[in-house]
Amino acid sequence: MADKKTDVSKPVPTIAAGDKPVFYWQATEFESHDKPNNWLVYIIVIAVVLFGILLYMQLWFGAAVVVAACFALFSQSRTRGKKKNYAVYDQGITVDDRVYTFDQFKSFWIFPYQDRMIVRLEQLKRLALPIEMPIGDENPDQIKLFLAKHLPEADDRGEDIADTINRWIKF
Repeated sequence: MADKKTDVSKPVPTIAAGDKPVFYWQATEFESHDKPNNWLVYIIVIAVVLFGILLYMQLWFGAAVVVAACFALFSQSRTRGKKKNYAVYDQGITVDDRVYTFDQFKSFWIFPYQDRMIVRLEQLKRLALPIEMPIGDENPDQIKLFLAKHLPEADDRGEDIADTINRWIKF
């Protein structure tokens, strides 16, 4: 007879509807900037030059990528950040209706970005993007102390290269 294995894994913590958040705030997911008219002209000039070079080199796929990237930049430049609800509980966090427990994260760090503080939580999943929580009116030091009880803090991390480029081009 085969031995039946008993599941001895620890119970997964959940956030119940009646749980009270330790921290709760609302903030826009990202800051929107009004771009000057010449911003679009620069993007188009760069795209036309790249497109021309790629066509001359007969790199058709590269030329198509430049056109697609130009359309994507244009459409994304028109979007505005939505106001979201952020909450930190004893068991995890919520972003609007999305629930994340602390066992889904590897680490966290807090850094300044565009005149506000951001909490970034790195997920355990290999290809998952980090969860970002712009801190509204809450005290970042208190949030940092609370999160440090549940997750290791990555002191050496800050904004990544994509954030730096976005800040530079006011995207």
